[in-house]
Amino acid sequence: MTWRIHLTAQAVNHLQILPGKNPVLAAWSRPDRVEYYDLDSGTKLGDDSIPPAPNGDRSSDDWLQFVSALKGPDDNTYLPVIQSESTTIYTTDDGKLRLYRVYDNELYVQTDDREVMLDPGDATQFVSVDLDRALGMIVALDEMGKLHIYQQDMRLGAFDLGLNLDMLRRPAVVVSRGGGNIFVSDGRQLILTDSSGKVRKSQPTHYIIARMACSPNGGMLATSDAESGVIRVYHGDTLVLTHQKFAIDLVADATQVQLLADLPPLDTIARALTVHAKGVLAFAMSGVVCVTDVSRMDELPRPRKLL
Repeated sequence: MTWRIHLTAQAVNHLQILPGKNPVLAAWSRPDRVEYYDLDSGTKLGDDSIPPAPNGDRSSDDWLQFVSALKGPDDNTYLPVIQSESTTIYTTDDGKLRLYRVYDNELYVQTDDREVMLDPGDATQFVSVDLDRALGMIVALDEMGKLHIYQQDMRLGAFDLGLNLDMLRRPAVVVSRGGGNIFVSDGRQLILTDSSGKVRKSQPTHYIIARMACSPNGGMLATSDAESGVIRVYHGDTLVLTHQKFAIDLVADATQVQLLADLPPLDTIARALTVHAKGVLAFAMSGVVCVTDVSRMDELPRPRKLL
Protein backbone atom coordinates (compact mmCIF):
# COMPACT_ATOMS: atom_id res chain seq x y z
CA MET A 1 0.00 0.00 0.00
CA THR A 2 1.16 3.54 -0.74
CA TRP A 3 -0.06 6.29 1.55
CA ARG A 4 0.38 9.91 2.49
CA ILE A 5 -0.35 12.05 5.52
CA HIS A 6 -0.23 15.79 6.13
CA LEU A 7 1.80 15.73 9.34
CA THR A 8 2.58 19.39 10.04
CA ALA A 9 2.52 22.89 8.60
CA GLN A 10 6.31 22.96 8.95
CA ALA A 11 8.88 20.99 6.97
CA VAL A 12 9.62 17.40 7.95
CA ASN A 13 13.39 17.15 7.59
CA HIS A 14 14.07 13.63 8.88
CA LEU A 15 12.50 10.23 8.27
CA GLN A 16 13.71 6.89 9.58
CA ILE A 17 12.48 3.33 9.09
CA LEU A 18 12.75 1.19 12.22
CA PRO A 19 13.33 -2.48 11.31
CA GLY A 20 11.32 -5.36 12.71
CA LYS A 21 8.54 -7.81 11.89
CA ASN A 22 6.27 -4.81 11.32
CA PRO A 23 8.54 -1.93 10.22
CA VAL A 24 7.75 1.52 11.56
CA LEU A 25 8.23 4.93 9.95
CA ALA A 26 9.55 7.59 12.34
CA ALA A 27 8.73 11.11 11.13
CA TRP A 28 10.44 14.04 12.86
CA SER A 29 8.54 17.33 12.83
CA ARG A 30 11.15 18.81 15.18
CA PRO A 31 14.50 17.53 16.48
CA ASP A 32 12.75 16.62 19.75
CA ARG A 33 9.37 15.51 18.36
CA VAL A 34 8.68 12.23 16.51
CA GLU A 35 5.54 10.44 15.35
CA TYR A 36 5.37 6.74 14.52
CA TYR A 37 3.40 5.12 11.71
CA ASP A 38 2.99 1.56 10.52
CA LEU A 39 5.05 1.49 7.34
CA ASP A 40 2.58 -0.68 5.45
CA SER A 41 -0.75 0.92 6.36
CA GLY A 42 0.04 4.42 7.64
CA THR A 43 -1.74 3.70 10.93
CA LYS A 44 -0.43 5.98 13.65
CA LEU A 45 1.28 4.01 16.42
CA GLY A 46 2.07 6.86 18.78
CA ASP A 47 4.37 9.83 19.24
CA ASP A 48 7.12 10.90 21.57
CA SER A 49 8.99 13.95 22.80
CA ILE A 50 12.72 13.54 23.31
CA PRO A 51 13.88 15.19 26.56
CA PRO A 52 16.96 17.44 26.55
CA ALA A 53 20.24 15.58 26.88
CA PRO A 54 21.60 15.74 30.43
CA ASN A 55 24.60 17.90 31.17
CA GLY A 56 27.87 16.36 32.22
CA ASP A 57 29.89 13.27 31.41
CA ARG A 58 28.49 10.80 28.87
CA SER A 59 29.53 7.95 31.17
CA SER A 60 27.31 9.25 33.98
CA ASP A 61 24.24 7.34 35.12
CA ASP A 62 22.00 10.20 33.96
CA TRP A 63 23.42 10.09 30.44
CA LEU A 64 23.30 6.30 30.17
CA GLN A 65 19.71 6.33 31.38
CA PHE A 66 18.91 8.99 28.76
CA VAL A 67 20.37 7.10 25.78
CA SER A 68 18.98 3.72 26.87
CA ALA A 69 15.46 5.18 26.65
CA LEU A 70 15.85 6.39 23.03
CA LYS A 71 13.67 3.65 21.55
CA GLY A 72 10.73 3.34 19.21
CA PRO A 73 7.12 2.53 20.09
CA ASP A 74 7.83 -1.16 20.78
CA ASP A 75 10.43 -0.18 23.41
CA ASN A 76 12.89 -2.64 21.83
CA THR A 77 14.16 -0.93 18.69
CA TYR A 78 16.62 1.91 19.20
CA LEU A 79 16.10 5.13 17.28
CA PRO A 80 18.86 5.31 14.63
CA VAL A 81 19.68 9.03 14.91
CA ILE A 82 18.86 11.64 17.54
CA GLN A 83 19.82 15.31 17.24
CA SER A 84 20.44 17.37 20.36
CA GLU A 85 21.78 20.92 20.64
CA SER A 86 25.44 20.12 20.10
CA THR A 87 25.56 16.34 19.61
CA THR A 88 24.08 13.94 17.07
CA ILE A 89 23.67 10.42 18.47
CA TYR A 90 23.84 7.40 16.13
CA THR A 91 22.95 3.99 17.56
CA THR A 92 23.27 0.42 16.27
CA ASP A 93 20.16 -1.74 16.13
CA ASP A 94 21.07 -3.59 19.33
CA GLY A 95 22.05 -0.42 21.22
CA LYS A 96 25.49 -1.79 22.07
CA LEU A 97 27.40 0.87 20.11
CA ARG A 98 26.80 4.61 19.91
CA LEU A 99 28.51 7.22 17.79
CA TYR A 100 28.54 10.82 19.00
CA ARG A 101 29.12 13.60 16.47
CA VAL A 102 29.94 16.70 18.47
CA TYR A 103 29.84 20.14 16.79
CA ASP A 104 30.57 18.43 13.43
CA ASN A 105 34.29 18.22 14.21
CA GLU A 106 34.64 15.43 16.78
CA LEU A 107 33.52 11.79 16.66
CA TYR A 108 33.34 9.50 19.68
CA VAL A 109 32.45 5.81 19.86
CA GLN A 110 30.91 4.39 23.02
CA THR A 111 30.72 0.64 23.68
CA ASP A 112 30.15 -1.09 27.03
CA ASP A 113 30.38 2.26 28.84
CA ARG A 114 33.83 2.85 27.25
CA GLU A 115 34.21 5.94 25.06
CA VAL A 116 36.98 6.53 22.51
CA MET A 117 37.57 9.63 20.36
CA LEU A 118 38.10 8.69 16.72
CA ASP A 119 41.30 9.84 15.06
CA PRO A 120 40.24 12.55 12.56
CA GLY A 121 43.54 12.56 10.67
CA ASP A 122 43.87 15.91 8.88
CA ALA A 123 40.14 16.65 8.99
CA THR A 124 38.89 19.70 10.88
CA GLN A 125 35.18 19.21 10.13
CA PHE A 126 32.91 16.34 9.08
CA VAL A 127 30.17 17.45 6.71
CA SER A 128 28.32 14.10 6.57
CA VAL A 129 28.42 11.00 8.76
CA ASP A 130 26.67 7.62 8.77
CA LEU A 131 26.76 4.46 10.87
CA ASP A 132 26.29 0.87 9.76
CA ARG A 133 23.76 -0.20 12.37
CA ALA A 134 24.53 -3.90 12.03
CA LEU A 135 28.31 -4.15 12.52
CA GLY A 136 29.31 -0.65 13.60
CA MET A 137 31.22 0.61 10.54
CA ILE A 138 31.46 4.41 10.55
CA VAL A 139 31.82 6.55 7.43
CA ALA A 140 32.52 10.27 7.54
CA LEU A 141 33.07 12.83 4.81
CA ASP A 142 35.34 15.75 5.70
CA GLU A 143 35.35 19.34 4.47
CA MET A 144 37.99 18.55 1.83
CA GLY A 145 35.97 15.68 0.35
CA LYS A 146 37.97 12.83 1.85
CA LEU A 147 36.14 9.72 3.01
CA HIS A 148 37.13 8.47 6.48
CA ILE A 149 36.25 4.87 7.34
CA TYR A 150 36.33 3.29 10.80
CA GLN A 151 35.41 -0.16 12.05
CA GLN A 152 34.02 0.79 15.43
CA ASP A 153 36.98 2.65 17.03
CA MET A 154 39.63 1.34 14.59
CA ARG A 155 40.61 3.73 11.81
CA LEU A 156 40.77 2.01 8.40
CA GLY A 157 41.94 5.09 6.50
CA ALA A 158 41.05 8.32 4.71
CA PHE A 159 40.50 8.24 0.96
CA ASP A 160 40.48 10.97 -1.70
CA LEU A 161 37.62 10.16 -4.09
CA GLY A 162 38.03 13.21 -6.31
CA LEU A 163 34.96 15.00 -4.98
CA ASN A 164 34.32 18.67 -5.66
CA LEU A 165 32.65 20.23 -2.61
CA ASP A 166 31.24 23.74 -2.59
CA MET A 167 28.81 25.82 -0.52
CA LEU A 168 25.92 25.47 -3.00
CA ARG A 169 25.63 21.68 -2.94
CA ARG A 170 24.94 19.20 -0.18
CA PRO A 171 27.60 16.47 0.24
CA ALA A 172 26.47 13.15 1.67
CA VAL A 173 27.69 9.68 2.60
CA VAL A 174 25.54 6.65 3.44
CA VAL A 175 26.49 3.04 4.21
CA SER A 176 24.51 -0.18 3.83
CA ARG A 177 24.04 -2.68 6.65
CA GLY A 178 27.23 -4.68 7.03
CA GLY A 179 29.29 -2.00 5.27
CA GLY A 180 29.31 -3.71 1.86
CA ASN A 181 28.32 -0.60 -0.09
CA ILE A 182 29.31 2.97 0.72
CA PHE A 183 27.71 5.73 -1.37
CA VAL A 184 29.19 9.22 -1.55
CA SER A 185 27.98 12.36 -3.31
CA ASP A 186 29.22 15.93 -3.68
CA GLY A 187 25.85 16.97 -5.11
CA ARG A 188 26.84 16.48 -8.75
CA GLN A 189 28.04 12.89 -8.86
CA LEU A 190 27.46 9.53 -7.20
CA ILE A 191 30.34 7.31 -6.12
CA LEU A 192 30.20 3.71 -4.91
CA THR A 193 33.10 2.47 -2.83
CA ASP A 194 33.82 -0.29 -0.34
CA SER A 195 35.48 -0.45 3.07
CA SER A 196 38.94 -0.35 1.47
CA GLY A 197 38.17 3.04 -0.09
CA LYS A 198 38.37 1.62 -3.60
CA VAL A 199 36.01 3.32 -6.06
CA ARG A 200 33.88 0.62 -7.70
CA LYS A 201 31.57 2.87 -9.73
CA SER A 202 31.07 6.58 -10.35
CA GLN A 203 28.18 8.33 -12.03
CA PRO A 204 27.90 12.05 -12.80
CA THR A 205 24.42 13.54 -12.56
CA HIS A 206 22.81 16.24 -14.72
CA TYR A 207 21.01 17.61 -11.65
CA ILE A 208 21.87 18.76 -8.12
CA ILE A 209 21.24 16.09 -5.49
CA ALA A 210 19.24 17.27 -2.49
CA ARG A 211 19.02 14.00 -0.51
CA MET A 212 20.42 10.50 -0.89
CA ALA A 213 19.48 7.23 0.82
CA CYS A 214 20.19 3.53 0.29
CA SER A 215 18.27 0.36 1.10
CA PRO A 216 19.51 -1.76 4.02
CA ASN A 217 21.28 -4.26 1.75
CA GLY A 218 22.68 -1.52 -0.49
CA GLY A 219 20.88 -2.84 -3.56
CA MET A 220 18.94 0.37 -4.17
CA LEU A 221 20.02 3.99 -4.03
CA ALA A 222 17.50 6.84 -4.14
CA THR A 223 18.07 10.56 -4.67
CA SER A 224 15.90 13.66 -4.72
CA ASP A 225 16.45 16.46 -7.19
CA ALA A 226 17.11 19.87 -5.63
CA GLU A 227 15.66 21.72 -8.62
CA SER A 228 12.88 19.75 -10.34
CA GLY A 229 11.52 17.68 -7.45
CA VAL A 230 12.13 14.36 -9.22
CA ILE A 231 12.97 11.27 -7.18
CA ARG A 232 15.33 8.83 -8.90
CA VAL A 233 16.28 5.24 -8.08
CA TYR A 234 19.58 3.62 -9.05
CA HIS A 235 20.77 0.03 -8.93
CA GLY A 236 23.07 -0.01 -5.93
CA ASP A 237 25.84 -2.18 -7.39
CA THR A 238 26.07 -0.48 -10.79
CA LEU A 239 24.68 3.06 -10.25
CA VAL A 240 22.49 2.53 -13.30
CA LEU A 241 19.36 4.71 -13.19
CA THR A 242 16.32 2.41 -13.17
CA HIS A 243 13.27 4.49 -12.09
CA GLN A 244 12.22 8.11 -11.70
CA LYS A 245 9.13 10.23 -11.10
CA PHE A 246 8.14 13.66 -9.86
CA ALA A 247 7.67 13.49 -6.10
CA ILE A 248 4.42 15.48 -6.30
CA ASP A 249 2.98 12.83 -8.66
CA LEU A 250 3.89 10.07 -6.20
CA VAL A 251 2.15 12.02 -3.43
CA ALA A 252 -0.97 12.52 -5.53
CA ASP A 253 -1.01 8.80 -6.40
CA ALA A 254 -0.80 7.68 -2.75
CA THR A 255 -3.84 6.91 -0.59
CA GLN A 256 -4.73 9.81 1.69
CA VAL A 257 -4.84 8.55 5.28
CA GLN A 258 -6.64 11.61 6.65
CA LEU A 259 -10.16 12.69 5.78
CA LEU A 260 -8.99 16.24 5.05
CA ALA A 261 -5.46 17.13 3.99
CA ASP A 262 -3.66 19.48 1.62
CA LEU A 263 -1.16 18.52 -1.04
CA PRO A 264 2.26 20.15 -0.73
CA PRO A 265 3.04 23.14 -2.96
CA LEU A 266 3.98 22.15 -6.50
CA ASP A 267 7.41 23.80 -6.26
CA THR A 268 8.40 21.89 -3.10
CA ILE A 269 11.19 19.30 -3.27
CA ALA A 270 11.71 16.20 -1.14
CA ARG A 271 13.90 17.26 1.78
CA ALA A 272 13.68 13.99 3.70
CA LEU A 273 14.24 10.60 2.10
CA THR A 274 14.70 7.05 3.36
CA VAL A 275 14.64 3.61 1.72
CA HIS A 276 13.53 0.20 2.96
CA ALA A 277 13.70 -3.32 1.54
CA LYS A 278 11.72 -4.56 -1.49
CA GLY A 279 11.67 -1.18 -3.22
CA VAL A 280 9.81 0.75 -0.52
CA LEU A 281 10.78 4.38 -0.01
CA ALA A 282 9.48 7.24 2.10
CA PHE A 283 9.95 10.95 1.59
CA ALA A 284 8.60 14.26 2.84
CA MET A 285 7.60 17.34 0.88
CA SER A 286 7.10 20.26 3.22
CA GLY A 287 4.89 18.81 5.97
CA VAL A 288 3.49 15.94 3.87
CA VAL A 289 4.94 12.45 4.37
CA CYS A 290 4.54 9.84 1.62
CA VAL A 291 5.34 6.12 1.53
CA THR A 292 5.52 4.52 -1.92
CA ASP A 293 7.51 1.95 -3.90
CA VAL A 294 9.36 1.73 -7.19
CA SER A 295 6.42 0.04 -8.92
CA ARG A 296 4.67 3.44 -8.81
CA MET A 297 7.57 5.10 -10.63
CA ASP A 298 8.45 5.24 -14.31
CA GLU A 299 10.85 2.45 -15.25
CA LEU A 300 13.65 3.49 -17.56
CA PRO A 301 14.87 1.34 -20.44
CA ARG A 302 17.99 -0.56 -19.55
CA PRO A 303 21.08 0.11 -21.68
CA ARG A 304 21.91 -2.64 -24.13
CA LYS A 305 25.28 -4.32 -24.05
CA LEU A 306 27.41 -3.86 -27.13
CA LEU A 307 28.24 -7.07 -28.98
